[in-house]
Amino acid sequence: MRESSLRRAAALETAGVDLNFGIVADATADESSFIRSRVLGDTGAQAAPLVAAAVEGERGTVLSTLKHFPGHGVVSGDSHVSVPVSPLDLDGWRADAALPFAAGVDAGAEAVMTGHLRFPAVDAAPASLSPVWHDLLREELGFSGLIVTDDLLMLQASGDAEFADPTENAVRALAAGAGLLLYAMPADPAAAGVDVPALVAGVVDEVGGRIDPAALDLAVLRVLLLRASLEA
Repeated sequence: MRESSLRRAAALETAGVDLNFGIVADATADESSFIRSRVLGDTGAQAAPLVAAAVEGERGTVLSTLKHFPGHGVVSGDSHVSVPVSPLDLDGWRADAALPFAAGVDAGAEAVMTGHLRFPAVDAAPASLSPVWHDLLREELGFSGLIVTDDLLMLQASGDAEFADPTENAVRALAAGAGLLLYAMPADPAAAGVDVPALVAGVVDEVGGRIDPAALDLAVLRVLLLRASLEA
């Protein structure tokens, strides 16, 4: 795994890519799972050393991102078109799904991508919008790097009325602890139902309200430090 990751990182670098969103730290043995073909193990324990090796293989060439925290392998459904739900409680998550993420963090991954995944026994909000899951990533797994959301347009595509407002989704993600918001945006954002100036204005309006200015400053610092590391 380390060697294949090294080769992939070299290909990305040649293509001008600095940050790889491609280390899947999910695990599942379910052949019907949306994520099955992309996982590195049937269980978290199986996947953990391979995730760590993937991070080690990319080190010094591209920046590594672990995804889809807290684990797409333990939910049913595809988060591109729904908000999948897991029955796991926190202890159940810690016992297996957490292991590849912990291994990747310990190996030095620079970023973690949160998934639009619900664990109702832990928090009602999807992990990408959940302060609880962001705190667990920071405090329990000891991650100090950049947290990025999965594509926020996916929340709108779920059809759930709770996530119909793109500005509200952005505010909730930043308030939860995200440092970077990901959008797989078409050339015309309006085609995806997004008014970018209005979204930015809506976020700015919440700084000092739901969005902690100090936390936002720290998020900006993390992004700038990552950029600086690419120039070192």
